[in-house]
Amino acid sequence: MKRLVAAVALILAVTACGGSDSDAPTTTAASGQATTTTAATTTAPADSSDAPADTTSTTVATPTARAQFAIVEVGLGPLGQVFIQNVGDAPGSLGGHWLCQRPAYHELPEVELQPGDIAQVFVTGHDELFGPRAGVIAVDGIASTGAFNPESGEVGLYNSNDFGSADAIVSYVEWGSGGHGRSDTAVEAGIWTSGGFVATTADSGAILATTTPPTDPAHWFGG
Repeated sequence: MKRLVAAVALILAVTACGGSDSDAPTTTAASGQATTTTAATTTAPADSSDAPADTTSTTVATPTARAQFAIVEVGLGPLGQVFIQNVGDAPGSLGGHWLCQRPAYHELPEVELQPGDIAQVFVTGHDELFGPRAGVIAVDGIASTGAFNPESGEVGLYNSNDFGSADAIVSYVEWGSGGHGRSDTAVEAGIWTSGGFVATTADSGAILATTTPPTDPAHWFGG
């Protein structure tokens, strides 16, 4: 009996002094053997939602809206008139603009044109006979450009009185023949074709633009 007690005491002493160096808890199985349980460690993947948002953006420049004036019709002979249209995308005034049939010039008054509006300018003094056309804005007075000869002529529109400047001329047309006084300026500005002209005869009553803004003889029809 003493031997059995001593053997049990020896076993208990060995058990108390044994074990691993880890701090994992131990449990005793029903058979009396010691069992070690290790807690599993899980490393969670990085949450992609924590990543900073891509704030890169592309800035697209928006073209500035502006008025743009163009000659779109010229009445010839006794029907001497010029029709000017705002072919831009913003309202603007004809004030400060000039009509030119070299060597004659005429400064236009303040006339506000919305996009698409057309102004009618008389040049022969026959406005009482050929009154304002329906749907257009009639400009008061008679332009001092002189009459437009159906057989040969020109008319240019400028945004200042710097008539030799390609930066100032904004619209131009010549008919009957090429090489009129301001055609070289218009060619330099890129709004006319060198040597080009709209075909007319002595009986022509008008020339009409078929494209806006017209920048080439092919954009016109002679009537």
